[in-house]
Amino acid sequence: MRFIKDYDKIYFDNAKMGPIYSELHDWRISYEKKLLEKKSILRDNHEVFFKELKHYISSFFNAEKSEVLLTNSFTSGLQKILYNLNNHTKFLIIKNDYPSIAQSIKNLKFNPIELEYSINIEKAIENGVNKYNPNVLVLSMVQYIDGIKLDFNFIKKLKNKYNNLLIIGDGTQYCGSEKFDFDQSGFDAVIFSGYKWLFSGYGNAVILTKNFYYEFDYNKNDKELINNSIEGGHLDLFSFGSLKFSISLINKQIDYISSETKRLSKIMLGGLKDRKLLDSKIFSRQTHSSIFNIDDKDGKLHSFLHENNIQTSQRGNGCRISLAFYNTENEIKYFFKVLDDFSTRQL
Repeated sequence: MRFIKDYDKIYFDNAKMGPIYSELHDWRISYEKKLLEKKSILRDNHEVFFKELKHYISSFFNAEKSEVLLTNSFTSGLQKILYNLNNHTKFLIIKNDYPSIAQSIKNLKFNPIELEYSINIEKAIENGVNKYNPNVLVLSMVQYIDGIKLDFNFIKKLKNKYNNLLIIGDGTQYCGSEKFDFDQSGFDAVIFSGYKWLFSGYGNAVILTKNFYYEFDYNKNDKELINNSIEGGHLDLFSFGSLKFSISLINKQIDYISSETKRLSKIMLGGLKDRKLLDSKIFSRQTHSSIFNIDDKDGKLHSFLHENNIQTSQRGNGCRISLAFYNTENEIKYFFKVLDDFSTRQL
């Protein structure tokens, strides 16, 4: 995967949107050319294409025993999953999690219980499940603001303990960053868009579901009705062709992608720790993602980094930095040089 970057810019904002790499760019141009030449014929046998795509997805995420469904975005996928639940369903979510989670639930007239967010997110979840006895737990696998990554072993133990609890994960900030075994996980459904860590552009998203979702006591429809409600209408071959193209490449490189991202993230984490720019509790966690958030309530740091050609995002009360495998050590060194310059100017 060859990422063509502006020579004078550093992209530390993959959590906002992953860039389109040159091989996919070439494929997209080729597709558009075929569309002009073949017109409607290009969509002939599209059922075969989507069957192959689902096989790719199933293999990549080890979802052989599960259902693979396709939709346009995480938000639309979550809404369709929730639409099939009856109005007595009790939800538990994390306050300040990805906004679409709470909004989607509330839009369907449910009143979710919101847990106060803490870095010890697993303890908060366990206490919340014990206290409120929810039917459904919906949460991000990686928190979009500060990059806290869930302990998946904890999720598996939670599911074993509360086997009637439906656990839905938002994988948009995670899926594609490392190997993930859905069938062996504690999640009953995982929904994710492809425009971030799968580098597939907008308009494509995936829902992985286990049989428990269809057998769930609070589901008001049968499996066929549910699947038809989720996948009803036309799916765009351009968007999902991009997803298929990317997964085929990422699958061959996932070990390198994962190890290189973790290596760079460790360097970034160490530098931020030395400068005391992260909550000290983060360092007590076993794992972290490649997303970090530096306190920046007034946005001055974000603006200063932008002026120095470092792309970041403003999320929550901070400046969010997110690394991908295409970043380099030299970029991190330059980032810390600019960061130290900013800190000196604030004195």
